[in-house]
Amino acid sequence: MNFVHLPSELQLHIAEKLESRELSCLSRTNHHFNSLCTPALERLAQEPRGLLCALWWAILHNYPPLVQLLLSKGNDINHLDGKLYFGTALHVSAMVGNHPLITLFLNNPALDVNKLDMDGETALHKAIAKHNLEAVKLLHAGGVDLEIANRFGKTALFLALKYEHEERTVLMEDEEIMENEEIIEFLVRNGANLNVLLSTGTEPYITFLQGLVWVGNERLVKLALEYGADPEVRDRWHNRAIDYAVELGLTGIVDILREVSLPLDMDAQ
Repeated sequence: MNFVHLPSELQLHIAEKLESRELSCLSRTNHHFNSLCTPALERLAQEPRGLLCALWWAILHNYPPLVQLLLSKGNDINHLDGKLYFGTALHVSAMVGNHPLITLFLNNPALDVNKLDMDGETALHKAIAKHNLEAVKLLHAGGVDLEIANRFGKTALFLALKYEHEERTVLMEDEEIMENEEIIEFLVRNGANLNVLLSTGTEPYITFLQGLVWVGNERLVKLALEYGADPEVRDRWHNRAIDYAVELGLTGIVDILREVSLPLDMDAQ
C-alpha cells in the first residue's frame, strides 16, 4: 500500500516512531507528507542533541536555517548554556569562528552583545582567544564594549597582549602570532583604552606600554605612543616602560621611549 494513501492520522502515528533522520528523508520525498508533518518536524528540531541544546547544536554544525527557525520559535539568543559551552549563541559562534552566524546574531535586536558567559567573558574575549581578527572586527562593528574586563581584570586589549606575550615565549605558528599582532593593532586604532591599569602582581607589567616592552615589539610600541599611551606610569617597583626596556636590553625600544620619557635615574646621576 502506498504510504501517502494511508489516513493522515496513521501517517503521523508512523512518523512519530521514526528516527529524526528517517523522518527528514521521508519528508523530502513527498510534498504532501512534508506539509502534514511540519509540526512534528519542528518539534523534533527543537529537541536537545545529547549535551547540547538545539540552538547550540545548530551553530556548531552550521545550520543557519535551523538557527533562524529556533529563534523564531522563541529560543533565547542570550541564554547561557551551562552544560558544555557555558556561553550565549554569540559566544559559541565566536569560539568556532562562524562569521555568518555572528553577523546574523548581531543583527538581532534582542541580542545582548556584551553579555558575560560563565567564565566572565564577552564574545569578544572568545574571539581574541581564538586569534580571530575577522570575528573581532565584526563584534566591534556590532557595538561590543572594548573596555569590559574579564574575571582576571583583562580588557580585550590586555587579553590580546597576554596571548602575544605567551606566544612569543613558546613555539607557535607564525600565522597565529601575526593574526594576534593584527588584533592588537586593530584594538589600538579603534579606541581601546591604552592607559587602563592591571592589578599589581597579575602580570610582570601593569600598563599596556610596559607589556609591549616585555613582548619586544618596536612597531607596536611606536603605535601605542602615537595613540596616547602614557610612558611615565610607574608600577609598585617604581619602574616605567623605559626602565624595563633598559633592563631587558632592548636598545631599539629604549631609543623610541627616550624621545617621550623623562630622563632615566642613571642619566640624572
